[in-house]
Amino acid sequence: MFQEYAPVIQELTDKHLGYSLSNLQVTHFCDFGALLLDWNQRLNLTRITDPQDVILKHFIDSMVLSKFIRGKSFADLGTGAGFPGIPLKILHPELDIVLVDSLKKRLDFLDIVIESLGLKRIKTVHARAENFGRDVRYRGHFDTVSSRAVARLPVLLEYALPVLKVDGLLLAPKGAQVDDELAESQKALSLVGGTIEGVEHFNLGSGAEHRAVVVIRKIRETSSQFPRQAGTPAKKPIC
Repeated sequence: MFQEYAPVIQELTDKHLGYSLSNLQVTHFCDFGALLLDWNQRLNLTRITDPQDVILKHFIDSMVLSKFIRGKSFADLGTGAGFPGIPLKILHPELDIVLVDSLKKRLDFLDIVIESLGLKRIKTVHARAENFGRDVRYRGHFDTVSSRAVARLPVLLEYALPVLKVDGLLLAPKGAQVDDELAESQKALSLVGGTIEGVEHFNLGSGAEHRAVVVIRKIRETSSQFPRQAGTPAKKPIC
């Protein structure tokens, strides 16, 4: 079913990103979309089920982040159904991507996506964000980290900054409340070693919510006290 939307994928990618996808990339997106909608009937991976909405609100919304990515290593915290990690991998096969989620069933789905599409240099990790941030294999490891619709910014900073390299970037897609979240985040930024690099607003057209990407640079090592134990950042945000 998704194959008939191949022209829409190409058209919207060109319109919003100025990028012309290869035939293989379009095929990958079609296959991913088909798997997503099929598995969604059993796992409830997404509330967005119209193929054109999937393309715009999942695929394109994820790929918008590509212009901000630095370096080769990328972590997607709380990846859910694979956003933004899978679309970014399709768009930039050279990236080394780790998809992190606390729900094993989602990762089982993503492992099938990775195998079905023949994607390389991408893996899933079953972990809570707090535990991932304390894992010596990943702490201070990534050039770029992103997380989509997982937590408000003060909480996300505590999840993400520990796994970034110094000078690495956190890309935080946000909605209409971005200014409120920025105001709440000043203390957290100071404690975990980040600074706001910029905020870019964009519009994917009618039917899509207001979007903004907050770009945060890690300017020093994060104290070993962060992230705090699992559950604490969400219950007691640094504000």
